[in-house]
Amino acid sequence: MEHISTFLANRMCKQDVIREDDRAYYAYSIQLMLEKTIGLFLICIFAFVFRAFWEIMSFLIVFALLRSHSDGFHCKTSLGCFALSVITALSTIPVSNLIRYAPGICQGGVILSMIFIYCIGTVRNPDLNPSDREFDHLKKCSRIGILIIGIIVLVFLLVFPHIVFVYYAALGIIYNALNLLIVKIKGEEVLEDGKEKL
Repeated sequence: MEHISTFLANRMCKQDVIREDDRAYYAYSIQLMLEKTIGLFLICIFAFVFRAFWEIMSFLIVFALLRSHSDGFHCKTSLGCFALSVITALSTIPVSNLIRYAPGICQGGVILSMIFIYCIGTVRNPDLNPSDREFDHLKKCSRIGILIIGIIVLVFLLVFPHIVFVYYAALGIIYNALNLLIVKIKGEEVLEDGKEKL
C-alpha cells in the first residue's frame, strides 16, 4: 500500500495537482484510504460468506461512529492494522451468538462500556496528537456520541431482545470501550505537554 500511495502522490505532484510540500501528507492519506477500502471490502466478502453481512454492517457503523471521536488502539504497521480490523469485525459473529443467550450480561456490558467511554472521552494518539482545543472537542463529541448511540442500543436491547442486529450494535460499543482500555493499560497515549505516557 505504501508503494502505491507514494507512487500516486508523486504522480499528483508531477502533474501539479498538489504541492511538493504536501506530498507526504497526501501519500499517507491515500495509503489510509486504500487500506480502509480494501479492509472493508474484505470484511464484506467474509460477511457474505458467513451470511452475516447486515449484522456486521450494524457493528461497523456503531463502532466507526464512536471510534471517529474516541480514537483508540493503533497497530505499529499498516498490515497489522488491516489484519486486526478484519479479525475484530469477524470476531463479532461468534461473540454475538454467545451474548444473545445472556441479554442481561449484554445490557450490563453496554452500560459499563458507556460509563467507561463517557469518563475517558478520548485518548491522545502519539501519531495524531491533537491540540488541546481539538482534544476537548473530540472528548465532547465522544461523550455526546456514546450517550445518543448507547441509549438507542440499550432501548433496542430491552424492546427487541430477539433481533440479532442489536447484539452486533452492542458489540460496537463494548469493543470501543475495550479499545480505549487497551490504550490505557499499555500507556500508549500522549500527555497534554506532548510527551508520551510511560
